[in-house]
Amino acid sequence: MSKLYIRNLQLTGNATYTVSVPKEWVKMLGLDKGSKIYLEEMPDGSLRIYSNPTKETPTLSKEMELGKGDDVESFVRRIIAAYLAGFSIVTLKFDPELRDQAISVRRMLESSVLGFDVLRESKSEFTFYTVIDEDSMKLSDALAKLREDTHYMLEDTHSGMRNLDQNVLRGVIEQDQIVDKLYLLITKQITSMLMRPFKIKDYGLESAAEAPHIFLAARSMERISDHAVLLAKESLNMISEGREFPDWILGELRESINLFDSSTRLLFELDQWEADEVARRINEAIRSLKGRSVSDSWLQILANSIERVLGYSMNIIEAVIDISLIREAVKRSE
Repeated sequence: MSKLYIRNLQLTGNATYTVSVPKEWVKMLGLDKGSKIYLEEMPDGSLRIYSNPTKETPTLSKEMELGKGDDVESFVRRIIAAYLAGFSIVTLKFDPELRDQAISVRRMLESSVLGFDVLRESKSEFTFYTVIDEDSMKLSDALAKLREDTHYMLEDTHSGMRNLDQNVLRGVIEQDQIVDKLYLLITKQITSMLMRPFKIKDYGLESAAEAPHIFLAARSMERISDHAVLLAKESLNMISEGREFPDWILGELRESINLFDSSTRLLFELDQWEADEVARRINEAIRSLKGRSVSDSWLQILANSIERVLGYSMNIIEAVIDISLIREAVKRSE
């Protein structure tokens, strides 16, 4: 739990301002007269004080026990939450009688989380280690990779529908696991950054205020990939029934892909004026979809997913505008 200390600013001589540090803090870190301490000015104007600028983040470990009545999916969510919170070692304990359930937990985790693997096991334990440090990939690179993979899922969905290619559509469904892993990596990076605010600029952000908007954009891309999967699955069903796709649905999907590409590109360029134009085009595309009278239930499902792709692309545009204005505010306050 954090502690708040209040100190009065003192003037020594005619030019030097000083402030005392808490005695408990000095003792806790084993400091003494003459010890070096470091003051770091943060983007929000606050000061961070520490004794060792190269001190590494401690390795956190956690044990979790799988009980007889535990739901596997709920248990997986708890372990993922521990991974996101910064626990780099998680030991899953279980009764040997529950080994099948433990294996299900293991398989779900290894298919969902990037670089979180079992490196030690016994008849009653699986120990997961984070083998990929979240700092090994820049946040901007992870976002760019998420954008690229989501784009290709949409493109392959369009191609599979146009060419009635079931293999391509099945590939879209398989690709979703990679996007989910990237999304969790980005979530972990943002969580780590907010827990270590002195590293904000190392992640390419100007202020911690940008973090929730980056998360919204990443979450929107992950949701768009889910709708690419839904489009692929419904298209497979239609093809198996001998159905083809009308030009208008392929045209609406093509426009949604173009607008996704534009909105995610602006996440890196942060041009709020172009963002306004893309937002106008997204609204036009949504109105176009809503204005169609569709009685076919399968085409209704496809149209609804395309509309959701457009809606999530609008979320990304809103994140672009928000981040742009946050950076403008930070610059003006410097």
